[in-house]
Amino acid sequence: MGADNAPLSYRCSRCGNTFMVNPGSASICPVCGFNCGPDKCRRLETSDEGY
Repeated sequence: MGADNAPLSYRCSRCGNTFMVNPGSASICPVCGFNCGPDKCRRLETSDEGY
């Protein structure tokens, strides 16, 4: 379980782009269109604090 300020993101296995996961919708990479999922792309916790 992640921290409150660490929303779940995926790192695309095809192009390496990191993007935020929107619960309840498809996790499609906005750069290359690859359909990510827990078994296809690496899940990351990213900060939204803007350091």
